[in-house]
Amino acid sequence: MSIELQDLELLTAVRDFTFAHPHPMVSTFKPGMRNWGDEWRAVEPQHLPAAEHVESGLRHARALTRPLLQTFAAHRHRLRWEQSYRAGDGLVSEAMLEDYAFADIIGLHGPFVSDRIRSGILVFGPGIDYPSHHHAAEEIYILLAGNADFELHGEAPARRRAGDVVYVDPNRPHALATRKKALVIFYLWQGGDLRQKSDFD
Repeated sequence: MSIELQDLELLTAVRDFTFAHPHPMVSTFKPGMRNWGDEWRAVEPQHLPAAEHVESGLRHARALTRPLLQTFAAHRHRLRWEQSYRAGDGLVSEAMLEDYAFADIIGLHGPFVSDRIRSGILVFGPGIDYPSHHHAAEEIYILLAGNADFELHGEAPARRRAGDVVYVDPNRPHALATRKKALVIFYLWQGGDLRQKSDFD
């Protein structure tokens, strides 16, 4: 089965963005992105309302983040948008469940299948509190659009904006809160269970 052209465009965009990114902590994820694997499988699209924040986020993007955000916006209706949490879990608020979503490009569920690294796009609407949580994988958030207050265990909360990089050590509790703008993030995970549902503090 040949790789669909649109998926190849997404793969090229996320890899090129990662390889060109100057932040030193992003470099630790480059080997995994270079050697993600070789399996592709078609993924059935699934839409969630939060996905529409990707296009609106282009108004707040910066030069470094705009090309990747434009690619995600162009393909947003083809992606499989998901949520890790459900209303019955009691882990996150109803407001968050109504206005957040993520879509993997590389990872265990594909479309580019990898047990080495996971990457994709994560969206939070305005006024969302994502409570303190942790997971075994190390993670990088690269903010593509919007802003949020991030809190990493042991540090004071800090406002992060489009273009900023937030590195999260394995098992380090972290939280975020959006304000008046939606937040669009490119994420990278490696190590641990790449599909682990976070533990909450």
